[in-house]
Amino acid sequence: MHLVWGPAELAPFETFVASYERYPAGCDHDLVLLYNGFVDDAALRPHRRRAAALAAREIVLAAPCLDLDAYVRAARSLEHDRVCFVNSYSEILAPGWLRLLTAALADGTAGAAGATGSWASHRSYNLCQLGLPGTYGRAFASRRAAREAMHEISGTPVPGAVRNWLYTLLQTARPGRATGRFPAAHLRTNAFLVDRARFIELARAPAVTKWDTYRLESGRRSITAQLAAAGTPPVVVDARGAARGPADWHLGDVFFQAGQEDLLVADNQTRSYASATPAQRTALSIFAWGDKARPVG
Repeated sequence: MHLVWGPAELAPFETFVASYERYPAGCDHDLVLLYNGFVDDAALRPHRRRAAALAAREIVLAAPCLDLDAYVRAARSLEHDRVCFVNSYSEILAPGWLRLLTAALADGTAGAAGATGSWASHRSYNLCQLGLPGTYGRAFASRRAAREAMHEISGTPVPGAVRNWLYTLLQTARPGRATGRFPAAHLRTNAFLVDRARFIELARAPAVTKWDTYRLESGRRSITAQLAAAGTPPVVVDARGAARGPADWHLGDVFFQAGQEDLLVADNQTRSYASATPAQRTALSIFAWGDKARPVG
C-alpha cells in the first residue's frame, strides 16, 4: 500500500512508481494506492494516468489525515493477511525488496519488518537542549551546534538561547512527555510489513496530531514497544537481506549511519542525510543513535 499525499503533487509519486517499476518486489502481491489529501477527481487525474499500467487498486480517503491514521483506515477495508505500508516519499532501492521483508517474518519471531528504524527520542533531545544530562548530552560536542545543525536541516531560523529554552521547556512539559526517552527504539513508518489485523489493534490509539504520531511511533506504548512486550520485536531489513532486532539496528549502514549503503527503501529523511553537510550528518546520526553514531564525513 503506497500512500499518495495530494499536497505533495506528482513528483514524489513519480519517484516511487519509477522505483517500483525498476525493482521487482520478488513475491506475489497486490498494489494498493491510498490517495490522501486530494481535493477532487481533477487533482487525481495526473496520478491515475501515471498509475494506469500498474493494475493497482485504489482507496481514496474522503478527508486528509496523518499517515498512520490513513494506514489504519485503509487497512480496515482490505481482506489481506499482511500489508506492507510505503509512505509518500519512499523510493525502492533494491530488487526483491518485498521478498526480503516477507522472509524476515517467516519464523514468527518478529512482529513486523521495516526498511528503517531508529533509537531517536524527541523528549531526550529536548532535555539535552535544556541542559540536563543524558546520552545526547554526552554524545553531542555542543548543544548549540546540534541545535544549529537541526534547524539548518529543517530550513527554520535558529532561535536565540532564551527563546529556544522556553520553547523546548513547553514542548517537554506538554506533548513531549508521552514520548519515550533515548533509546526509544522504533520502527520507522516509511516502509514496513505487518499482519493487517495485528496492525489495526496496535494502532488503535487515535493519530490525529503530529504528537499522536510520535507517540505511536516512539512513545512508551508505541507500535514497536507493544510488539516487543508481546515477545515479537520488529526487525529492520537491509538491502543485503540482513534482519536485525532493535538492539542491533545501529550496526547496519541503513538509517543515518555511514553512507546508508545498505538502505532498502529511501525517503525524504534519508535523502536529507545523504545531501547534508558533515556537521549536519553528525547531528542526525547522533540524534538517531547517540554514542553509537557512525556518520560519514
